[in-house]
Amino acid sequence: MGKRPFLVFIFALMLAACGSDARNVADGSRPRLVQDVTIAPTTPAPTRYLSPTPTLVVIPVSTSEITSPLQVPTIQADFVLVTPTLPPSKTPTQTPTQTATFTQTPPPSATFQATITMPPLPTAVFVTAIPVNSPSTNPQPCNATWFFIQPRPNDCPMNAPLDTYASLQQFQQGFMVWIQQQDAIYVLYDSANFPRWEVYQDSFEEWMPSLDPALDDLAPPYTFQPKRGFGILWRGSQPIQRRLGWSVREWEEPFNTQVQVGQDGTVYLSDSRGGVLTLRAGGVDWDRWLTQ
Repeated sequence: MGKRPFLVFIFALMLAACGSDARNVADGSRPRLVQDVTIAPTTPAPTRYLSPTPTLVVIPVSTSEITSPLQVPTIQADFVLVTPTLPPSKTPTQTPTQTATFTQTPPPSATFQATITMPPLPTAVFVTAIPVNSPSTNPQPCNATWFFIQPRPNDCPMNAPLDTYASLQQFQQGFMVWIQQQDAIYVLYDSANFPRWEVYQDSFEEWMPSLDPALDDLAPPYTFQPKRGFGILWRGSQPIQRRLGWSVREWEEPFNTQVQVGQDGTVYLSDSRGGVLTLRAGGVDWDRWLTQ
C-alpha cells in the first residue's frame, strides 16, 4: 500500500468536517459573535501601583552568649531579649568546730598507808595510877597533849588524839555512842545505879537484819527500836533495855570525834555537841563538859 491513498483519505476527512461546520452555522446551533469591543489605541492600560519600599529599621541585638543561673538557652530574635538574673543565694555559714582542749593528767602520786595506833579499849576495871604532876613524883613533860582544855586532867594522856567517825543514839534514859576505830559501843545511863557506863564490842555484820519488825508494835508512842549494831546490843540484853528504855529518835546521829585515855583509865571523847565526855575508870561515873 502506497502513501497516496493514505493522503487522499486524510483529505476526505477534512472536507467532511468543514461541511458539518457550515451546516451548524446555517441552523444557528453554534455560538455567534454579537459585538466586537475594541480598545482605542490612545487609552493607556491601567498599571499596578507599587507601594513605596519601607525603610529598613535595624534594632541592635546583643550577639554575646548570655547564660542564666538556670542554664536556659537564649534565642536571638528581632527584639531585645532581657534575661532575668536571680538574686545570689545565701552563703551557708560554716558550723564552728570544737577544738579539743588537751588536759594534762598529773602522774599518780605515791600513796602511803598510815598505820593508826588504836588506844586500848577501856574496861570496867578501875586502875589505880599516880598522876605525873603529883607532889610525890618529879614533874615530867607528857609525850602527847590533850585535845581539849576543860576539864584539865592531872595526868598525861596515854595516846595522841584518835580522830575517828562516830554515831550517837539518844534513848529515854541514856544514850549509846559507837566509835569506829575501836569498833566499840559505849552505853551511858542516866540513872545513878552502878555501873554508870559500860563498853561492848560491836558485833553487827552487814548481812544481819537491821531490826526486828515484831518489836515495832511494842514501842510506846514517839519511840523506836534501835537499828544495826545498837539494835543487836539492845535486843540481846534485857538489863540494857530496862535501863535505857526505847530510842527517842529513829536514826542515829553521825559525827566526828576524838578519843584519848588517861593514865588512870579515864576515857575522854568529844560528843556531837562539841563538848567532852569523861568516862571514869571502872564505870563509876561519867560527866559531860560543854564548851562555853
